[in-house]
Amino acid sequence: MSDESVQIGKDTIDLIYKIAGEKRPENISDETIRLALCVIEKKLNDAESLDIIPGGANTDETYTEEQWKKDLAAAGFGEKRKILAVDDIGVVTYQLKVLFQKMGFEVDTAKDIFAAAKLIRKNVYDFIIMDLFVSTEREGFLLLDETKKVVLQNNLKTKIIVISASTKGEHKVKCLNRGANMFLQKDSGWQDELVKYISAN
Repeated sequence: MSDESVQIGKDTIDLIYKIAGEKRPENISDETIRLALCVIEKKLNDAESLDIIPGGANTDETYTEEQWKKDLAAAGFGEKRKILAVDDIGVVTYQLKVLFQKMGFEVDTAKDIFAAAKLIRKNVYDFIIMDLFVSTEREGFLLLDETKKVVLQNNLKTKIIVISASTKGEHKVKCLNRGANMFLQKDSGWQDELVKYISAN
């Protein structure tokens, strides 16, 4: 590609061809990238007008609408996936916001259950990360119950992740029984585990 062009990495190029449903050519040029982007643009227009999942002869049959949207967001197209981070410790929500914004997510934060509940009722999130003690165990469980209620009532695919410094096994069992998809103890490397789970889902 010419020096005047925007430089993009190999992974992004591979993703562009995957979304376009086209075989990656051996020789990449400005023109081949433009053609692939034109295919993507047409698929986006078709999907918008017909409400369908773009497909074609070269499309993997297991390529779901969810994966399509995830790949679009990763390539800088379509709507960003959304995360809500709830913790009464400001440095935690700040760190999570910076971390997931770098991964291409739109991130909202809340420091108490009232602000969190308001956001949950007004937005659709792909992931909700909430501290169990926000600011007490009782309030944390109230927020978890309210979150699961909203998810079920609206048939959402939101994943609920509870984080806590607690080492009590009963807390993990209670959270999972009440609808959390994951319970993560805030020990060494917990942010890495969080990123792995979210990247895989």
